[in-house]
Amino acid sequence: MQPDALIAIRFLPPDEGGRAEPASGRWFGCPLFIEGEGFDCRLLLDGQVLQPGKSYELPVKFLRRENAEERLRVGAPVTLWEGKTIATGTISHVYPAALAMEL
Repeated sequence: MQPDALIAIRFLPPDEGGRAEPASGRWFGCPLFIEGEGFDCRLLLDGQVLQPGKSYELPVKFLRRENAEERLRVGAPVTLWEGKTIATGTISHVYPAALAMEL
């Protein structure tokens, strides 16, 4: 999977309502909200372990980029949701649609 965007994100620790356990694997799927509107996505981890309370810059692949296209802009606020908000941050880079398909 090739990314559509990069997000700078901080995973909330359990005492702030975040996940109790780290996330890991090739990818992590959850809804990503951009300015309050939710989109299905995959965080491309490539084996990286995401610890609660830590910050990361992560590549994101939208299942239907065209649905999120009008909200994809650098600096837009984002949240990750898993029955509750588990992370907050911003979009730090957007790959052009044609480039994301070629990569």
